[in-house]
Amino acid sequence: MKIFLKILLIIVWVSIAAGVVIMMGFANKTHEVKPCRGIICNINYNGIEPLMSNRDLVNGINNRFGKLQNKTISDIDVAGISTYLHKEPYLENMDVQVSIEGDVIVKADQCEPIIRYFTLTGEQHFLDRKGRIMPISHEYPYKTIIATGEIESALGDGKNIFSVPVTNKLLRSKLKSLYNLHEIASLIVADCTLNALIEQVNITKNGKIQLATKAGSHIVYLGDTTDVAEKLENLKCFYKFGLVKTGWNKYGKINLEYKNQIVCTK
Repeated sequence: MKIFLKILLIIVWVSIAAGVVIMMGFANKTHEVKPCRGIICNINYNGIEPLMSNRDLVNGINNRFGKLQNKTISDIDVAGISTYLHKEPYLENMDVQVSIEGDVIVKADQCEPIIRYFTLTGEQHFLDRKGRIMPISHEYPYKTIIATGEIESALGDGKNIFSVPVTNKLLRSKLKSLYNLHEIASLIVADCTLNALIEQVNITKNGKIQLATKAGSHIVYLGDTTDVAEKLENLKCFYKFGLVKTGWNKYGKINLEYKNQIVCTK
């Protein structure tokens, strides 16, 4: 009797499992022939200015893959849309899913530019927080620090300067100015005082770094990036305890090149 009950119980569980599989298969088949309702795009800007809108992203997908409302779920190239999004220079952390209701749902984070630089040949690019090179958006002006001077950009848009292996000494040498700009800009944008004061970075022909501020007519000379965090902290202290007493326009040059020294000249 016990053996019979065990066999019966096994048969019941097998039947239930088989039924679930059949129902799921039927549901999948039904879902595949369901018409697509459209695209829902949700770009997370993380509190920064936009470089593109959700509508721009919808239009880009429709232009590339055809209007999705004219397709069934099975005809939508989800993998292709995902690949397309990964080539979008302003976005990261992309995700594409199809809802039960028949919506194509796209989620992504916008990259955060920390500096806009001009190359020697006049090209303009953004450098984002993670070291990614991005094109300038002419439709959405984005306010950030400007960099000028002896800047060479040996990589194109969408490439990351930190993806270059240390063994590739030639390319890393060409990217030295961008490494320096990324280090300086990262420190500036992370500090509300420095971010409010500094508006431009300039790299001279001999590789020295200069800063132009929004306050006063002086130029800040950093030298190279050695101890740059300490230099910028010293600059903040000098602004707070020095220039507020002497006046912002008393000096034309503030030199921070030497460790723990601030040399001011008119």
